[in-house]
Amino acid sequence: MTNEAAAWRGIDLALAFVAAAMIVYGVLVLGWSVFVVIALFWLENVVIGIFNVARMLISGARLGGAGLIAALALSAFFTVHYGMFTAVHGVFVVMLFGQPELGGALSGLFGPLTRMIDYLLADRDGWFAAVGITLLQAAAFFRWMAASRAPSAAALPALMFAPYGRIVILHVTVIASGFLVAMLNMPIVGAILLVALKLVFDIVSVNSSSSVAAPAKRVPVRRFIISREEDATRS
Repeated sequence: MTNEAAAWRGIDLALAFVAAAMIVYGVLVLGWSVFVVIALFWLENVVIGIFNVARMLISGARLGGAGLIAALALSAFFTVHYGMFTAVHGVFVVMLFGQPELGGALSGLFGPLTRMIDYLLADRDGWFAAVGITLLQAAAFFRWMAASRAPSAAALPALMFAPYGRIVILHVTVIASGFLVAMLNMPIVGAILLVALKLVFDIVSVNSSSSVAAPAKRVPVRRFIISREEDATRS
């Protein structure tokens, strides 16, 4: 691992711990519930989608005018598809965990989402948590910019589907854990366990993205030829 990669990895890990610490503070001091914790994780998905659109546009611009047009088309499709996927996921979060806290009638698609976002960002502490989540993803975005400066036609299709695997794996686990936590009837302990689960996931993701195989050591052709001649002379 190069010094630059190690520095970015350290920043990512530090921000992951800071984001987790802010949520733990919210749980222990401010009384945040399991619903608030899972809703913050959902908000992170929204931030990931926004940065992924930026990645697609930058990758297309690096390929020139035609690449930028392709990136605009793909990013528009991604915005609609990923946006609907995230919206439906958010409604599930509200319906499964948020009804006791939000109260009132929750119908439609955007009504529950609006209520959830308003609930999350109703005070300064919720804003701090949202900013921490955004900084974590911004650090990953700038590391991607530094590591992928060369134009690549394969980048756009890869970015189109990049966020889905992470979201499905993480949130199937989180939602299943949320049901177990509700059955235990220990909201504070359960919320902290969910934060710990998310932190472990972030650490594994950072380490995986930072692991770059060292390039094989190349032997210059001229040195190889000279060594072969010397071997032939000795024999």
